Amino acid sequence: MSHVASMSRPPSRSPDSWVEALEESRIPVLARTAREVGAVTGREDASVAELAAVVLRDAPLTARVLHVANSSYYNPTSASISTVSRAVVVLGFETVRSICLSAAVVETLSAVPPAGRVLEELARAVHAAVQAKALEEARGGARGEEVFIAALLHRLGPMVFWWGGGEAAQELARALEERPGEDPVEVERSVLGFSLDRLTAALSRSWRLGPLVEEALSPRPADPAARIARASHALVAAIARGWASPEAQLALRELARSTGLELEEVVRVARESERHAEETARALGGETLAAALIAHAGRETSAHGRQERLSASGPPSASIQVPGDWETHRDWTAPDPDPMLQLRILRELAALLDERPNVVLMLEMVLEGLHRGVGMDRTLFALLSPDRRFLRAKHAVGVETEALRRSFSFPLSEPNAIVSVLEGGRAVLVDPAEGEGPSLTPEVLAVTGGCPFCAAPLRVGRRAIGLLYADRRPSGRPIDAESFASFRQFSQQANLGLAALELHRSPP
Repeated sequence: MSHVASMSRPPSRSPDSWVEALEESRIPVLARTAREVGAVTGREDASVAELAAVVLRDAPLTARVLHVANSSYYNPTSASISTVSRAVVVLGFETVRSICLSAAVVETLSAVPPAGRVLEELARAVHAAVQAKALEEARGGARGEEVFIAALLHRLGPMVFWWGGGEAAQELARALEERPGEDPVEVERSVLGFSLDRLTAALSRSWRLGPLVEEALSPRPADPAARIARASHALVAAIARGWASPEAQLALRELARSTGLELEEVVRVARESERHAEETARALGGETLAAALIAHAGRETSAHGRQERLSASGPPSASIQVPGDWETHRDWTAPDPDPMLQLRILRELAALLDERPNVVLMLEMVLEGLHRGVGMDRTLFALLSPDRRFLRAKHAVGVETEALRRSFSFPLSEPNAIVSVLEGGRAVLVDPAEGEGPSLTPEVLAVTGGCPFCAAPLRVGRRAIGLLYADRRPSGRPIDAESFASFRQFSQQANLGLAALELHRSPP
């Protein structure tokens, strides 16, 4: 079904009007992810929590990012990565950014199973991105992930156009088939009024994808990294005719000039990258995308795929309409408890203590465990202010986190059901349905909405420094005894971690 054709107004013959029209379809999810990931990773003071929060707003994207992060290409040591926060620390900001954008592109264009030109463009983009990154690193460049993204998004315009171009896409497809001897760019201009490269440039400007993406669209980029990103697409297109073809030899020589490497080294890196591209395609899009990449490269499909090493998340529960100001989608799927994921994250938390991580990273992993493992809709940790007069939210994971953070601020001078947890020394499950009391103040009800919630103090020695909080207010689901027991286990692990970190800091 055409996505753009069903819009209220058809786009005119300009790339910018197509960008506007596409952003009325399902493309805004991809656009938002691209903008938010770029905004976070573009700041020097960005935290692990901020990048993780962008990913965690979208459960399918979270699952795909973690699946890719555990693939042999990105994680050759096979060390399990079960949380986005851990992925950022292990793989680095730029690597997770490239995984996020790759996963977001595949996730969006796979909303309807991709086929034909969409699938071919996706396969070519992944192949070219892996080639470009490997060649950038082989020449000693430090921009491998940036080049990966530039190559991945080099033909974003054609990918999005073939996915959602409606009648215009059908018209262009017919024209390309009827005029096989003509330059495809000239055919695009005659049918659309512009080339699809100009649509990529317009999307890049609108979504702030970065200057390297735009420079790679230039016929003669000045930046060597942009030349590599551009030339990698020429190579991928050429090797479909065979590695010994004149087109492939020309593309390889151009890459040798762009990288400063000997031709033999370029050939070696490119042939090795073809195998890595298959692994990456399989991690991102499964066997369908991997098979499309193999077919385009002119090879036979592998007899079997490589075994997946991590199932990123359990099956989703029923879709729920979420009221209020949730940031990402109107439709949201509440997370089901996943005991195996709980166990993996608890094990990683225990192992993390040997690395002496900072407190915030450890608590972020606890929040992910509560959200994705225990199945809590919203969870946060709050810390006492330096003067110990206020309890304020520090970081939250799940749905409606902005509203939760804004409302979660309590003066300690005004006791209530949440503040009293700091003095109690143990995890509690509070269910307002069992009877209202003076501790359920209007401020508490503004946070909880009168729904059950779990809370547990965070302590260093005998001194409370904050607390963990979790609820299922957005979905309205109850918190059963098993879920509370799991919450209590994560809170105990958090306090064990705080004690161990304090011990590491203490003088011998």
